[in-house]
Amino acid sequence: MKSIDKTPIPIAVTVKWRVVTHKGLVRSQNEDAHYVAHNVEAKTEGKSISRYLFAIADGLGGHKGGAIASRIALKAIKDKFTTWHGEAANHFVSQALRHANQEVFIAGNSQPTLFENMQTTLTAITLERGALTIGHVGDCRFYRIRNSSIKLLTRDHTMANDLLHLHLISHKQAQQHPGRHQLTRSLGGEPVLNVDIIREQILPDDTYLLCSDGLWSEISDEEIEIVMQEKNIDTACEKLVGLALKAGAPDNITAIIFRVETIGKQDTSPFSWRTILDRVPELLNKNSET
Repeated sequence: MKSIDKTPIPIAVTVKWRVVTHKGLVRSQNEDAHYVAHNVEAKTEGKSISRYLFAIADGLGGHKGGAIASRIALKAIKDKFTTWHGEAANHFVSQALRHANQEVFIAGNSQPTLFENMQTTLTAITLERGALTIGHVGDCRFYRIRNSSIKLLTRDHTMANDLLHLHLISHKQAQQHPGRHQLTRSLGGEPVLNVDIIREQILPDDTYLLCSDGLWSEISDEEIEIVMQEKNIDTACEKLVGLALKAGAPDNITAIIFRVETIGKQDTSPFSWRTILDRVPELLNKNSET
């Protein structure tokens, strides 16, 4: 009698991650907030869905309640993640960020004299079924390292970057522009939020960096690319934050690195004539035996 394995089959990905955060060398408190979560949802026929969430919120420095805003936003994302059961990832991420915006906006307007202009950036990434979905507002950055090459997957919502995309200034001018950190989009400022949603397929050994502007503003993309070649992601994360601190670190710093280790089985395999043809000898043998 053949035994049946009831162990759930993981669907999607397995990853390793590391988080390092630091208040920097100037700020009195850390207004960055981060959240990493992994859950497994049981499905029928012994299968399960594995989902990951990585998020950073950077409260606006110099504004009252920046640290509170980032934590309210992260709590809203966390609450939404616990109720995610099969909804399309892009829809989930979009709704989660809009929910976070409403929570920050309501909190800021409940006590305007105490929390004047309370706002935060927020970038959240989900992984499931061999793909990642990015929800992005503000100037945190999300990089991918694949085959030793770095690529920035998000766009800074800043005055300088908006001018760059309109071809009104050059890349070199954007790097020195006074509006380099002047946000044109954030959570909490308005009741309606425009969210960038980006979808991307993942590959084994892809390595990703999600970081606040306290990191990328102090070290170049070239320096990030070199450090991200490090096989040990714990070491890589510590090195990146260390480089930002060495550069002066006037702002809070948060870095999350995660690496895709395996991509699991899918619910159903895509139809392929090659698969059918490969099974012809097997099917012929079965017919000859009956």
